[in-house]
Amino acid sequence: MSRHPVLHRHADLADASRALADWVATRLRSALERQERASVALPGGSTPGPFLAALAKQDLPWKRITLLPTDERFVPADHPRSNERMMRAALEPALRAGAEWLSFASVEPGLSPEAFAQQLADQVARLLPLDVVVCGMGEDGHIASLFPGEPQARLDPNVPCIVPAFPIGLEPRISLSAMALREAGEAALLFSGKEKSTVFVEAVRLGDKPVTLLLAKRRRLHVFFAERT
Repeated sequence: MSRHPVLHRHADLADASRALADWVATRLRSALERQERASVALPGGSTPGPFLAALAKQDLPWKRITLLPTDERFVPADHPRSNERMMRAALEPALRAGAEWLSFASVEPGLSPEAFAQQLADQVARLLPLDVVVCGMGEDGHIASLFPGEPQARLDPNVPCIVPAFPIGLEPRISLSAMALREAGEAALLFSGKEKSTVFVEAVRLGDKPVTLLLAKRRRLHVFFAERT
């Protein structure tokens, strides 16, 4: 039985973002007391922007921390649909202070999503288990690029830590695997609005959405919920 999530309710996204940044910073400090380096996987998109900016301003030994996205569209880093440019801009103070950035952006022309995922898995594997994972959630209950009904959203210990995803009607994606997300030392979720709150509550009740992959027996999922954006 997975442990029940811990809900951190906030009036707006700005407050939730600051609270989540403090929470992540505390977990990273704790990890660095036990080991030389720490890792944190972070969400892209518009909602996490204030959180990423708040995290980058934290007083942390950034040279000992690796930052990576939870997922990315299979496009070059300078493509308008890439999340990397926005993420790097928000995280600029941390990167300037020496944080390592592990890019999920495609840079080799002609490489397939499957081949790129395999290459990237070799780099990510050295970080496992990830110390902290933070995800956003779509209105369909997806996290990273693990979508409802897709095979990538199933827990399978034999699947590499990076998987290609092919959502219908969208460009291919590169994503952390279900096992990589589940096995993270600490996990948090950030979303806002009544509709997504309803999606999350129903997903936990029914266990039928990828977001429930973040629920685990050995640790609690911390949910940072903003009533409004």
